[in-house]
Amino acid sequence: MEEPFKIHTLQEYLNFYIEESERLFSKDEYGKIKEKIHRNCLEIRMAIQEINQKNFFEQLAKINTLEAEILIILECSELRGSDSVVPFTEAEILQVAKEDSKTYFKERCGLTLIAPPPHSLHFSVE
Repeated sequence: MEEPFKIHTLQEYLNFYIEESERLFSKDEYGKIKEKIHRNCLEIRMAIQEINQKNFFEQLAKINTLEAEILIILECSELRGSDSVVPFTEAEILQVAKEDSKTYFKERCGLTLIAPPPHSLHFSVE
């Protein structure tokens, strides 16, 4: 039986995104995108460190939103053509990531945008 997916440490979790940004985006071509991923990772780290009983749900919503933005950016990089060019500008990718982060997890789970999300922490966003 296959082992279930599990992230073991905060560093392991964030390193994945940092390494993907280094692999996929050069500083010259996609500096703003790379910077956004790095900034989101830093904000995720700070949000996790600030979690307490009073702010857990607020912080989790923030973390989910930041992670969704990163995942959308990484998915946009998969749209590269044979010429390795992403068919959107940096500004367009960053705008889409910001706007779509609110519904990203619903869409990934196959839910329509008008369907109410299940009562689950996975769908809690800012």
